[in-house]
Amino acid sequence: MTDFFVSYNRADRQWAEWIAWILEEAGYSVLIQAWDFRPGGNFVLDMQRAAAESQKTIAVLSETYLKSAYAQPEWAAAFADDPLSVKQKLIPIRVGDCRPTGMLRPIVYVDLVGLAEADAKREVLAALKPRVKPDQKPTFPGADVPDTEGSSTDNHQQVAVTPVEFPQTTTLPAFRQVKLQALRRRYSLLCTKYEAASNQKDSMLSEADKVTLQSQIEGIEREVLQVEEGISALVKGVT
Repeated sequence: MTDFFVSYNRADRQWAEWIAWILEEAGYSVLIQAWDFRPGGNFVLDMQRAAAESQKTIAVLSETYLKSAYAQPEWAAAFADDPLSVKQKLIPIRVGDCRPTGMLRPIVYVDLVGLAEADAKREVLAALKPRVKPDQKPTFPGADVPDTEGSSTDNHQQVAVTPVEFPQTTTLPAFRQVKLQALRRRYSLLCTKYEAASNQKDSMLSEADKVTLQSQIEGIEREVLQVEEGISALVKGVT
């Protein structure tokens, strides 16, 4: 069995090939129309074999993909094989601005929209892991107060991710300005991802999906805190 069948619309061929390359580079086996469907073959039968002989199907999501008559049977076959998403037979990866509807709506997708290549690669490979426990202990989310005997540590406060306006400055050295701009772009992207993930969680039908998405949301919250600290350190004392 091949590890992944990459299902895509021809308008997203470049994205599909990039994803396939990243997967094979990481040691997975991949079936993709652009590389594996050769002259003399039967397109419909090739698609049927690819879907049947692959453990998982990756759907390269875009507006054109969602409207494609040929793409729908490809992801539908994977969905029918695993309607409760127990085996994660269908893994949507969003590469363009679109809103999945119908049976695709409750399935958690990997969102590559607006990411730099290194971040996109990390998101794709992380999505294939059964668990994404961080290498380091997460930052304590409660108030930074001294421990006292008999005190309770149960009151954890969830981060509310809302865009913060940081002071503008042109007095920093050039290399710090570049770093500050990159951090601000990352901060804006994280806020957008947080909002999208929160909205997606509200529409989830499965409690298991909600738990998975909540874990992703908490990861975004931790990263937001780190970026905020980095930005504050750069602009501290500068007006």
